[in-house]
Amino acid sequence: MESCFRPVRSAAVLLLLLCISACHTLDIPPRHIVGADGAYATVLRGRPSQLGIGTASVLPGQEGSEQTTHSHACQLETIAVVVRWVEPSLSAGQAVNLCTAAARAARHPLHAAGLNDTPVRYQVTIVSDGGGIWQQPARPVRPELVVAFWFPAGDDAASLRARVISTTAHEFHHIATAMAGQRRWGAHREPEAYLAGACALLATEGQLRREQLLGRHDPRADSLLPAAAQRSGNAGNTMGQSLQAFFSGDRIQRDDEEGRALLRHCHHTIGFPAIAH
Repeated sequence: MESCFRPVRSAAVLLLLLCISACHTLDIPPRHIVGADGAYATVLRGRPSQLGIGTASVLPGQEGSEQTTHSHACQLETIAVVVRWVEPSLSAGQAVNLCTAAARAARHPLHAAGLNDTPVRYQVTIVSDGGGIWQQPARPVRPELVVAFWFPAGDDAASLRARVISTTAHEFHHIATAMAGQRRWGAHREPEAYLAGACALLATEGQLRREQLLGRHDPRADSLLPAAAQRSGNAGNTMGQSLQAFFSGDRIQRDDEEGRALLRHCHHTIGFPAIAH
């Protein structure tokens, strides 16, 4: 099994994003140490030809009980996305933008791994009434790839969209490389997934802010975390620090010199398109 949980805000509050591989039970962190943005994991089981994929989403706060009342579906090539929510956590227009952004974020890692024609069903659920732990049981990629994540609504639609983009690209990077038969373990895997999140933000949103770079993992919290979460948080710090070199100010634009340099780096490192559209 392979799973991935994301960086730490303080010694007691976590934002986790990770991927785990081994035959053991996924060790989900307690909700009270998960940061406001949530924690996410992808579980990968089996060989590439028989790969089973599951997910876990951990959101802090009291147990939520709402049932979504609205949905919006969109299609990008072979990727079908459904966004589900309860008003007023999203407007219809915000849901349309979120759906398109999620589809684009999923497409980049799939294309980078040569999986352009893979049918995908991706469900994004926005939770507005509290926290909880949601798990999608591992299922084989046959005849299509099925993925689901749950995200906290928050007050800022732009921040929510950025969180969905970076998380989607990170987790789909793990999924796509596993489906393509690439090695799932190694020191480079988790940093590359964090790079995928940053690259997708720049390519999809047209800009990347310095504050969006990872680097909030506090190693003092490692005693609270499973080993995979520790590695993930430290990898996020390392990647965030390395990407600082592309910034001369507080943000870079997709079409400026710094943005083009980062996109070239994304292309050479993880196969993302060198020019984003």
